[in-house]
Amino acid sequence: MKDIGGILLFGLLLLSSCSQSEPPQEKNKSMSADHKESYEMIVDACPEPTYDGQTFDELSAEEKELYDVGEMSDEMKERNPDLLQVTPLQSKRQEFFRDSISEKGYTLDDLRNIGEMYMVEGTIILQFKDQLTEEEQKVKESFMKTVKEIKQKFNENAIHTEKVEISANELREQHDALSGILDGSSIENKLWGYGTCTPSKQLKIEVTEQLTEEELKLLNENAEVEIAVQVNEPSQLEGYVTEVRGNEMLVDMIWFSNRPDAVKVGDHVNVSYTNVMESLPAQAGAMETEILKDSQPEGADMKTSAAIKKAVDQAKEKIQSPSHESEYLSVREIEYNKDHDQWGVLFETTVEEEMVEIQVKDE
Repeated sequence: MKDIGGILLFGLLLLSSCSQSEPPQEKNKSMSADHKESYEMIVDACPEPTYDGQTFDELSAEEKELYDVGEMSDEMKERNPDLLQVTPLQSKRQEFFRDSISEKGYTLDDLRNIGEMYMVEGTIILQFKDQLTEEEQKVKESFMKTVKEIKQKFNENAIHTEKVEISANELREQHDALSGILDGSSIENKLWGYGTCTPSKQLKIEVTEQLTEEELKLLNENAEVEIAVQVNEPSQLEGYVTEVRGNEMLVDMIWFSNRPDAVKVGDHVNVSYTNVMESLPAQAGAMETEILKDSQPEGADMKTSAAIKKAVDQAKEKIQSPSHESEYLSVREIEYNKDHDQWGVLFETTVEEEMVEIQVKDE
């Protein structure tokens, strides 16, 4: 049984530095050299930041005292060691930045009229348009005062400034125009997502297969800013569903949206997907979900899906976390023991450091 999930269209994507074990590898393809020469507004991919951001280990002992790293659990640090290097810096410095501009009567929306803000590791990057009106220049001067305050509070490399040709809001207008171009076109059937590039002022679209000459021409002739076209062949994940909520399903510690109505806890599924947003559990959109055949070992009264469903309920009772919202499970092993007439299910959880083994009677 197959069900094609709806297309997930997204705008500006903020990547958080949360934990995910062994994120799936995307298979990226770029255009040929001929395509690059033929379409001046089409590029292969968003450029990487040219500035190296700071991490916790690079700070002085005195500055390290400013960051409360004690709020991070040992389990979280172990799952993602890089989290300690970046998250405390981002949190503290962004809080200081917001408070500083608020005291001056401004918000991030004011910045987006004349530039943009993003993070590289623990460093704040502020972008400003080169050409500003007199009124916009006054806004920039206020933000530059905040830049000075951040450098005094933390260090010279805690914040960095760059020049750009257009602001975030102007790029957003181009993003909306791109949406109109894609709507109803043949590209829409290949589309997985579209948004904006940071740090450059480009748009990006992600598709599941190469665009045709006609499709590239359509983009090239209608674009006012460069568009990065990235081909991401879908990844495949086979696993058991351990939780559902709304249109989402949890498989192998990834929340997939676009859950078919027929999918339920215990089902063995194969999911096609591309982008994964890192967190614990991770998040992704299912492009296609296939419900695999429900097995029933010789001598067993129950099918595998029923055994997993019972095991999930028992596991949640066993782990009993303080916050039931964080009790997520992933099936690592399942086996039917004919001699004992019972099932053994081994779970990875977000609560216990060790695997949790559950025995389910075959009845």
